[in-house]
Amino acid sequence: MAPPILTACAIAGLGLLASVAADETSESWPYQVFKSRPDLQPPVLEITKTGTTAEGYLFFTQTGSTAHNYSTLIMTDDGELVYSSAMGAYTNFKPQPYKGEEVLTYFHGITYGEPWGMGYGIVQVRDKNYESITNVTVEEGITVLGFVETNDDWLSYIDMHESQMTSDGTMLVTAYNNTRTDLSSVGGLEDGYVLDGVFYEIDVETNEVVFEWRATDHEDEILYTDALKYYPLEDLGQNSSYPWGPFHINSVEKFKDGSYLVSSRFYCSIFKIGTDGSVQWQLDGQNGGDFELANGLAFAYQHDARIHSEEDGTYLISLLDNAWSSVNNEHNGLTNTTGMYLSVNEKTKVATLVQKFEDPEDGVIARSQANMQVLPNKNVFLGYGFSPKMKEFDSDGNVVMRVKFGEPYEVQMYRAFRFPWVGTPSAPPDIFACHSGNQTQVYMSWNGATEHQTWSVLAGDSADNLRSAGEGEKAGFETMIAVSGHRSFVQAVAQGKSIEAGHSEVVAVSSQC
Repeated sequence: MAPPILTACAIAGLGLLASVAADETSESWPYQVFKSRPDLQPPVLEITKTGTTAEGYLFFTQTGSTAHNYSTLIMTDDGELVYSSAMGAYTNFKPQPYKGEEVLTYFHGITYGEPWGMGYGIVQVRDKNYESITNVTVEEGITVLGFVETNDDWLSYIDMHESQMTSDGTMLVTAYNNTRTDLSSVGGLEDGYVLDGVFYEIDVETNEVVFEWRATDHEDEILYTDALKYYPLEDLGQNSSYPWGPFHINSVEKFKDGSYLVSSRFYCSIFKIGTDGSVQWQLDGQNGGDFELANGLAFAYQHDARIHSEEDGTYLISLLDNAWSSVNNEHNGLTNTTGMYLSVNEKTKVATLVQKFEDPEDGVIARSQANMQVLPNKNVFLGYGFSPKMKEFDSDGNVVMRVKFGEPYEVQMYRAFRFPWVGTPSAPPDIFACHSGNQTQVYMSWNGATEHQTWSVLAGDSADNLRSAGEGEKAGFETMIAVSGHRSFVQAVAQGKSIEAGHSEVVAVSSQC
């Protein structure tokens, strides 16, 4: 039997006029329903604010055993839904700059849980109208897991972990290649299998690969024996369906000189990879690797390593220290999951802890996934991956917001973000209307729109003879305006800055709500 395929995504919000429902078939976190868009059912957000938060919307995804509606979503930090995609397997949903404009990027494909922890798919790029600009793909050079069947419709081998735009108009993406290799040095087969960590730099416009790197090309620099203490071989590596995956690449970013910062989960290390592919240094979060660890610096099974400053061989780097994984050993579970800044000095070979971000009132254990984002006002935003929580800290490390959208470990996400966003959908608003008492209730929404402030309702006895019947302020994702009398046909009109497609279809009114 093939292992289960896991998918990813959904975002949350709480419209002021939305109904809240619960899945009757299982105990689950409550979700919302909207009369104008019954297909959109995001979870309710449990939000606590204790300080000043940064500007911007929340972008995140969800998966897990009790996650109700997998989709990409945008929401406010007051719990209002802004945008929800159709259901599917998505991760890493966020805005990024491309050709001078903000675009939405996200992985779309299939993902697999432990012991693989990876996926196959494409990275989609959409504009502010939510229209497709392009898809970034890798269509060759990857051998899939032994149980995965491919055909002529197979689109791409890009992995779920990374889709980072660069200022050069390229995108950094990861992939996992099922590779035959000698594992006898760690007690495995001479002709064993590893799930190799691969990354590409791809020109977004042409889809041309401009750089490629594979961990297995550097077995003399990145030794399997160094990973064994963090990720035991056990029964893995004996066949193509269950390869050993010691490198487990989960983030890539470029230095100013064109080299790359790469995070390897099961080496508990970040690496600097030169433009020629060579390993320039390894920072092991447990024993230092090429560095001395200072000021109590320690991390394990980390994700999302990012560069924030570079000066004369010294780098300020952030990462999400999971501190936990699915592996049971002496390095696992020593602390709660935290965000941190660290300073890496290439000349002195000293790596120093600068600051940690941890909630003293609500420690979180994230066995996988998760990220740390530094916001423009220097606040720090953490998405906890394996745990359905997001938190924002001020620059001094104080918690200013806590968000929860599911039960721990039953609902998960990959990464979560806070970004400003202007959405002007090319699709029109949606509308539903019904008779209630001696009124006509009109429910209207506009999925993805951020700029409209008011709604107007046109109504009449025929579809081609509508007149103004009411108006009101936008009230969350879905707004209801009550019109006197029983009307036969209605239309909604969104009004606000830069509104071009703000007219809904004309719809017949339902006889009852």
